[in-house]
Amino acid sequence: MPAWNFGPAEQEFAEAGLDPTRWVEALTSVAAATGSYGAVMLPLAGDSLPNVPYTENCSIVMEAYFRDGWHARDERMRTVPTLTQCGVADDFDGHSIDEIARHPYYQEFLAPHGLRWYAGVKIACGDDLWAIALQRTIDQGPFSQEEKDELARISSRLSTGAAIARALSASASTGALEAFEMSGTAVVLLNRLGHVIKANLSAERLLVDDVRIVKGQLVAKDTRATTALTRAIHTLLWSPTGGLSAPVALPRASRRPLLAYPARLSDSTANALADCQAMVLLIDPDAKSPTPEMNLRAAFRLTEAEARLARLLALGESLEKVADQFGIGKETARSQLKSIFTKTGVHRQGELVAVLAKLL
Repeated sequence: MPAWNFGPAEQEFAEAGLDPTRWVEALTSVAAATGSYGAVMLPLAGDSLPNVPYTENCSIVMEAYFRDGWHARDERMRTVPTLTQCGVADDFDGHSIDEIARHPYYQEFLAPHGLRWYAGVKIACGDDLWAIALQRTIDQGPFSQEEKDELARISSRLSTGAAIARALSASASTGALEAFEMSGTAVVLLNRLGHVIKANLSAERLLVDDVRIVKGQLVAKDTRATTALTRAIHTLLWSPTGGLSAPVALPRASRRPLLAYPARLSDSTANALADCQAMVLLIDPDAKSPTPEMNLRAAFRLTEAEARLARLLALGESLEKVADQFGIGKETARSQLKSIFTKTGVHRQGELVAVLAKLL
């Protein structure tokens, strides 16, 4: 049996379940414990998004993975049946040594980065299945059968953190729907495929006749509008920065068009394992308009003080002037601004103005 100490890795995974920003640390710990070069966490079904967690030393290869379309032709997905059944799989569960020596996935994609060998560890995440894809270099060689047996044994133990993350994300999604409902904002939540997973009551009241949810898709009778919305959602899901997209007008026969605003958290605050990966805010121009602060609170879950500060900043006021106007210290204002940046997925005040202007 390999002399692996998995205690720290299990602890890291449990902590990552509570704080999704720690998945990189958790994967780094697993890679170190197994003598691997690095690690990536990928879903076993459906599309992978660029916000999947991976160790920092895999960042360049993962950029190529998504940029050059290798995620859509990942040969290692051939090992999924074995991985699902046994809890672990490696390259030889999908390819012979001769195939590995000549296949473009290995020679054109992995080899330039010095990588070749992998072992996938099944991670149960609610009804979904993910895998920790451990990466080894050409020189490190493949995983032994003894190592694979040990990885199979730890599969269920490492699933705990993922299960916690999934449960917390479900609770957060429910809370978000309730918060939007209380502010009178219609919203639908989307998974990584862009499919609707939940809608609040305000959204359900709007989604009739000309704009509806059909087989998990938000669609309009106007097919061009549906295509535009689908494209906007896809672009947002693949955006590295998240934020709020420009509205897509969904025509209605007897009323003004319904305005759909796709939105997503930045990768730094989003949970890749969560069911909810994005949302669409629905604004009815024929309804009584909420105040700008209410729009900001609903869209980004800002506090009342944060929404008030954000609105004035978006209108061009300086942070110092707003702090004086509200009678708060500059450090308090900076702290609120930092929280606003995190919730809106931006890093500079200019970016904040561009994002918030769409809701004011």
